[in-house]
Amino acid sequence: MIRVRSLALVLPVLAIGLFGAGCGGGKQSVTAAELDQKADQACQEEQDRFKEIQATPPANASEAADQTKELIQVAESASSTIDDLEPPDALREPLQIYLSARDDAIGQMKKGQDAAENQDSAGYGAAQAAVTKSAPERKRLADSLGFKVCSTNAGAV
Repeated sequence: MIRVRSLALVLPVLAIGLFGAGCGGGKQSVTAAELDQKADQACQEEQDRFKEIQATPPANASEAADQTKELIQVAESASSTIDDLEPPDALREPLQIYLSARDDAIGQMKKGQDAAENQDSAGYGAAQAAVTKSAPERKRLADSLGFKVCSTNAGAV
């Protein structure tokens, strides 16, 4: 009887442990070609969502703040997807530089969101201009990694 009770207590713990071990955690090792394919897929999804979100221009500062918040979430999701990829050694540093440039653009978007929330149209415009101004550098970095889709749209990250 004690063995059955012990087994009944141990099995759920083992099942949870095995389930937990199979979820999340760690980066996905990819080849250079897989990195390009998976990053471009994430970027294509990002650009598609940006087009959907921006299909209707915001009518006021509150809508601009809400729209910018959505865009930030989409951009952060794409960055996270790309960051979860573990490329070959030679591409690790260039990938981190690219992701840092994306993070900088997202930071500017957050400034824009704050400006819109405070009805600061000049601050909102300045943040948008900063994202647009940095787009060619993000494109150059994406190109250096072999990405075909990432950073091709100045309206996206």
